[in-house]
This record gives sequence, structure tokens and C-alpha cells, in this order.
Amino acid sequence: MGARQISNFEKRFKRGFNVIYPDKPLEGVARVTQNKKILEAVKAVLTGILKREPTPDELSGCKQIIRSKRP
Repeated sequence: MGARQISNFEKRFKRGFNVIYPDKPLEGVARVTQNKKILEAVKAVLTGILKREPTPDELSGCKQIIRSKRP
């Protein structure tokens, strides 16, 4: 990461992360919906990092994610 990216990251997250766990696990449609939203978020982050769509094998963890070096 460049100096600007590091400074931006530190500015946003210097106080840490706040994780909130539910009292009981979700069931049924709510759980499926939550899992789809998490998958979409992970896919969006990887797309931004890789500058391409990640393959299904990369998303499932079956294949190592490699960022191609382009000039």
C-alpha cells in the first residue's frame, strides 16, 4: 500500500473495529439473505483489489488468489 492509502486506513480504523454478535443464530430466509449479502461484499472487495471478477474457485477458497501484474 502507498503512504496515502496507509494514512487513510489509519485515519478510519485507528480506534479499531466493533464486532456485534447476535444473541441467537439466524434461521431460514434471514440466514440465507445474510450469507448472500456477505458473499456480495467479499466479492466486491476482491473485485476492487484484483481489478477483475474473482472466479468461483477463488471465492470458495479452492484456488489461491493471485493478482496479475499488468504494466
